[in-house]
Amino acid sequence: MKHLLFFAKRYLFSKSENNAINIIVYIASLGVFFASMAFIIVLSGFSGIRTFNLNLIELTNPEIKILPIKGKHFAFNDSIENILNSEKNIQNYSKVLSEKVFLSYNNKQKIAIIKGVDDNFYKIIPLDSTIFIGQKPDYKLNELLVGVGLANDLGVMISSGNNPQVVKIIVPKPGKGIVSDPRKAFHSKYFFPTGVYQTSSDHDNTYIYTSINQVQDLLDFNQNEISQIEIKLKNKKLIDKTINNLKNKLGKSFKILNRQEQNPLIFRMLNTENLMTYFILVLILLLALFNVIGTLIMIVIDKADNIKTLKILGLKISEIRKIFMIQGVSMTLISGFAGLLIGIILVYIQMKKPFLFIPQANMPYPVEIHLINILAVVFTLFVLSLFSTTIAVRRIK
Repeated sequence: MKHLLFFAKRYLFSKSENNAINIIVYIASLGVFFASMAFIIVLSGFSGIRTFNLNLIELTNPEIKILPIKGKHFAFNDSIENILNSEKNIQNYSKVLSEKVFLSYNNKQKIAIIKGVDDNFYKIIPLDSTIFIGQKPDYKLNELLVGVGLANDLGVMISSGNNPQVVKIIVPKPGKGIVSDPRKAFHSKYFFPTGVYQTSSDHDNTYIYTSINQVQDLLDFNQNEISQIEIKLKNKKLIDKTINNLKNKLGKSFKILNRQEQNPLIFRMLNTENLMTYFILVLILLLALFNVIGTLIMIVIDKADNIKTLKILGLKISEIRKIFMIQGVSMTLISGFAGLLIGIILVYIQMKKPFLFIPQANMPYPVEIHLINILAVVFTLFVLSLFSTTIAVRRIK
């Protein structure tokens, strides 16, 4: 095997007498170099976008959410409270009452979802950290926190002592049958907007927040009636165990969801995008390796006299093929690893001193370096290099 490696090394690093062959080798190597560099950069970019989206989800969704199987509301009783308090991995939980409502402000109307929350809510969802205008509402009063999308659509101004602003919230009364007097078919209540938050566009265009007591009063519900329980854990690694414990204790009347189950479409979209991106990058790398196939074929033709000499020296066809296969794989891996290294350096620079920014947002483009991405590039490069060189050396007969 040593003699095969010796010949492969000589052919790899020695220049051909035909200058055109040398130029073609350089072009093929550069193709693999840039394909590998693009491979790791794009994968790192998608990893950054994935983390960015997951961080946004953490700003709006709890680690665990408990919902009723039937209907939209349920009674929070002592039994449920004891179960939650007895679960050691639960750090905090918040009672939430949400309902779709109709907003009216300065002759502008909008449909939204109001979420009434208790004092523990901000210990679970750090929504207060996203407030960029005004302040967190005093939930003992009928004050309101509005998403930036809704605020822009309605033109909502922050309420203050000198300039009070009022948002009217209207919700249909529950019941069946024909309404004889439309004026009695709705509950309504006035709220003072004291803050505007910004998370993701979907959430900002949909949700407003106030005290759970205010929403219970708006809907004419009892004080123990809620729509969901949102939970923060002490140890995220034990989330599956905690969910199973809660399912066993709460019974079949409730569904208990983790973040992925709360946002199935988003996670499915992220996974699909990553998979499709990987396959597209594989195709790009494969196209670059077709140049390697052509280059190796030309090298084999150029080395026809050397091949005859090797046959005279007693080498078998299979051994000669191995020489050129080692040469081709080595050429591909050297170019690919060089591109991979430069790509990692560029990604690292973007992480530390950003030079690419998202248009109109003045925010650095998110990128992350993950070992799994590096291994994916190395594995793909190695497999495709074997595939391409195998095709090329078959011309040696």
